[in-house]
Amino acid sequence: MQTYLASPWLLKKLAIAFLAVVGCSPALGQDVHILLRAKDGKNWFHLGEAIVMEAACVEEGSGQYVLPCNVVLKDEPLSFDGRLSLDRIDSLMLEHAQCGGFPTQPYGRCGTISSLAPSQPSQRPMWHNATLQEPFPTTAGHYRITANLQAELEEREIFGDAQKLSPSDEVEIVLDDNLGWKDALTRFHSCDYDDQLTLLPDGDAVAALRRHLDDCAVESDRDFSDLLDEVVWLTLQLDRPDLYMRMRELEQAEPAEEHEVSKIQLWTHDRYRDLLLETAHKLVGAYKAHPELHGDEDFEENLESGFENWHDAAATLCGGADNYVTRTETIKFLKDAGRSQKYISAFLSEHKSNLPGDLHEYNRGRRSPAAP
Repeated sequence: MQTYLASPWLLKKLAIAFLAVVGCSPALGQDVHILLRAKDGKNWFHLGEAIVMEAACVEEGSGQYVLPCNVVLKDEPLSFDGRLSLDRIDSLMLEHAQCGGFPTQPYGRCGTISSLAPSQPSQRPMWHNATLQEPFPTTAGHYRITANLQAELEEREIFGDAQKLSPSDEVEIVLDDNLGWKDALTRFHSCDYDDQLTLLPDGDAVAALRRHLDDCAVESDRDFSDLLDEVVWLTLQLDRPDLYMRMRELEQAEPAEEHEVSKIQLWTHDRYRDLLLETAHKLVGAYKAHPELHGDEDFEENLESGFENWHDAAATLCGGADNYVTRTETIKFLKDAGRSQKYISAFLSEHKSNLPGDLHEYNRGRRSPAAP
């Protein structure tokens, strides 16, 4: 059985992993270089197409290849206006924006590193595929692709920005403006949209999602809540990149001024209110457009489910449903949709303004919301 002596770089890594468990300490410098190349020599892509590179790792001091070489790709525009989307904000930030508060210093805590650092020697480079994840390029042009070690990114999350990252080769790619992905993805039915629409901040994608607000409300309160969050998220990137950038800075523990926190909260509140009102008008419009279906059991059941899910989704937002749609407005929408006074009274009694339901995370996971 062949054995290897641990390299100085590996010893540093072991020390860092130990400190991550028993105490917090600044991480040490790295001695690994990431080799990066275009897979099959391909460096030309269409917008929305998967961007795949090949990566391998080499220890700089000895020139020896090391495994595992788990990396995360990063793209950088080679011109200032090469991207519409900024670095993806952590999903918690959307809730902080709703509630008017932002997280305190996220670094300096203790934790464990789940990804293995490259430490096993190899006589030759073991190239493996690496696919660019969020944030994706969203405009045509030239981009520079680099890579970071997954283990080092986890160290940075624990120890903070003082953590140095290993150097990487650079690969330049070109993206053309073939937006064929939109032609197919924007023509979906009911609430069955492709997640690709929620990844690229594009006006046509947002418009397509908004067309199905009422369909998602009929499906379930969770589906409708998900769609509300996706549309607000994308609209923020499209219409207010200044606020989006500021939220990114706040995520990195920049101090927040009271006036700017209020500004972000107000913008977020107004967008949710606009979408909730738009959905209610759609439900009323569907009722008025089909008088021949009044009294039809399935039609009436869908309409009533739509309003119930609409109100319940609003009740999970910070401040509750009454903070976004008043009781007077709710009563008017229900009357315009042909609901009886008895039904309206029961609706207001059964559907509370505040619910301890889940709030949406951008990665489509679920969690319990913080208290407003």
